[in-house]
Order: sequence, then C-alpha cells, then structure tokens
Amino acid sequence: MAGYRYHCGECDHRTAWLTESQGEEQHLQHYLSRHAGILPGGWKESAPPSASKGGGGGCVGVLVGLFLIMMLASTCEAGAATSPVGDSTGTVIVEEYQRDLRR
Repeated sequence: MAGYRYHCGECDHRTAWLTESQGEEQHLQHYLSRHAGILPGGWKESAPPSASKGGGGGCVGVLVGLFLIMMLASTCEAGAATSPVGDSTGTVIVEEYQRDLRR
C-alpha cells in the first residue's frame, strides 16, 4: 500500500508515494547521497484516504434510506386519507368510529 511520502529537511526533495519502509529507505539514501554528514530530517506525509476505500459511501446510503422511508411514509399517509371511488364501507366505518369517540 503506497501511503507515505518523505520530505527532505534540507532541500525540496520528496519521495514518491511508497510504503512506510520503502519511503524511509529512499529518504535515507537521499540523505547519504546529497547531504552526507547531516542527520536525516524532514517530515513524513500520509496519503489522504481515497474514495475507493469507502470514503463517504456509508453516509450516502443512510441519506438515501432516510429519503425512501420519508417518501414511503408520505405516500402511505396520503393513501390512508383517501378512500377508493365507489367504496362507502370505509366511510361508514370511520363515521361509526367517530361517533363512538364522541360518547
């Protein structure tokens, strides 16, 4: 996995994106050839996580799921409020239920 890049503390040199051990080895080789007698310095940079490793896919999935649940809930609520054409049985049952509640 290429996830690290080492920067020289003496010049603008930096290694390619390599594994940690490969980058450290290249960094040391650079110091030996270009800055002999100086202790290796600089800093190590870590690669940012890529989208292929799962980036924000979980968040998008949750948002889509919530959206679908809200759509389903709104259509169910709208469907319950209207009765089918020509069907008076539902209306009669609702009216009887409302009368029972008033008592």
